[in-house]
Amino acid sequence: IIGYACYNATALDFFGPTRVLDSERGKQIGKALLLRSLHSLKEEGYGYAIIGGVGPQEFYEKCVNAVLIEGSKPGLYKDFLGARS
Repeated sequence: IIGYACYNATALDFFGPTRVLDSERGKQIGKALLLRSLHSLKEEGYGYAIIGGVGPQEFYEKCVNAVLIEGSKPGLYKDFLGARS
């Protein structure tokens, strides 16, 4: 396994988490996983998807013209992120 992508895992209509091995980055694997996942969500009837917990925002902007939802942090993840404080 060199990478994975999940959707409808954190919540319905959410993409992520996703990961590609560092040694395999730059080979369009992450983009292929993202696009296949988003196409699957579309086939399920969703008009758009939410990409939760974005790492490199520029990657998503470049691949699928994603836009930031202002005021969405921490959003759904508020009870998970930083819970170790």
